[in-house]
Amino acid sequence: MKYKLIKPVNSNYNAITQILINRGINYNDIYHYLHTTDADINSPLELGEENLKAAAAALIQCIKAENPALIVVDADADGYTSSALLINYLHDLFPAWVENKLDYFIHEGKQHGLSDCIEIAENYALVLILDAGSNDYPYHEHLADLNIPIIILDHHEAEKISEYAIVINNQLSEYPNKDFSGVGITYQFCKYLDSLLGQKYADQYLDLVALGLTADMMSMRSIETKHLILKGFKQENIQNPFIYSMASHNSFSLGDKITPMGAAFYIAPYINSMVRSGTQEEKELLFSSMLKYKAFLKVPSTKRGHKPGDTERLVDQAIRVANNVKSRQTKTQDEGLKVLEHLIEERHLLDHKVLLLLLEPGQVDRNIAG
Repeated sequence: MKYKLIKPVNSNYNAITQILINRGINYNDIYHYLHTTDADINSPLELGEENLKAAAAALIQCIKAENPALIVVDADADGYTSSALLINYLHDLFPAWVENKLDYFIHEGKQHGLSDCIEIAENYALVLILDAGSNDYPYHEHLADLNIPIIILDHHEAEKISEYAIVINNQLSEYPNKDFSGVGITYQFCKYLDSLLGQKYADQYLDLVALGLTADMMSMRSIETKHLILKGFKQENIQNPFIYSMASHNSFSLGDKITPMGAAFYIAPYINSMVRSGTQEEKELLFSSMLKYKAFLKVPSTKRGHKPGDTERLVDQAIRVANNVKSRQTKTQDEGLKVLEHLIEERHLLDHKVLLLLLEPGQVDRNIAG
């Protein structure tokens, strides 16, 4: 086997020190990196106090007036965990408003932001876009013309801060951690609301924070990101119905605790496969299983061999459906791979260093083409 060392072996280092240095951790920072604390969580104010105040004011005003609001759920695991965190958090504080006035929109495909729901958004007094939307400038202006405020909690790079939306984004502020995903920004917004309202609800959702950061492949070289992932996956912090049930279902593979690697292989892919290959009804079911006030509702059973009138917990049904969708996606993926292998062999493409295949529409399922 041929291999190349990232850096020369230093005989003065133990294995952990050598590995961390190879991964870009400064020698003088190693002890701190291995012994993080809550002091490593940045202040929400570093996201920009003016925009945080504006977002909190717009949200609280909407709730006080009992006006309807819409959350746009981004189409990936980070988007699902971000939205679930905010909805669960707000339900702790304002359960009646959440259950009667707060709606959420789940994209049919892999769309992001307001592109496919702008007409729906026009019917609400407030629109919140999580893990997306920073650069939807024309849609921001359109809603602003209708006097509909927009709150964006995002981590994606954008050309500028929108003039027509309240944007809270670590890439567009002085926030020191750029390896933070949408769920991290949402968590910090909830921490800010806690500080205003004299509450401590945000830390009840650290498992969602950990899963979203892991699923979006945020670098664990960031001390804050690493600390929140490891803290969120501690056994005492696994409280979300979907995460707890998925961990139980995959306990043989995960072992007795969830690790970042385990979550990346045995939890996050089920959300991503649902986004790409699930029906709209199946996506709604999975997302509902992340919401505490919906997850344990009794729903008509869809188990094989069920009898008329049989019921089951929504979260149990969601886990079973998620497994079915994952199997369905794997089958579709394998079928698409066979098509590609046949074309490569037929066109003798292995004679080339770079393989480029132009597919006809429908040759490979569009949901797994990526």
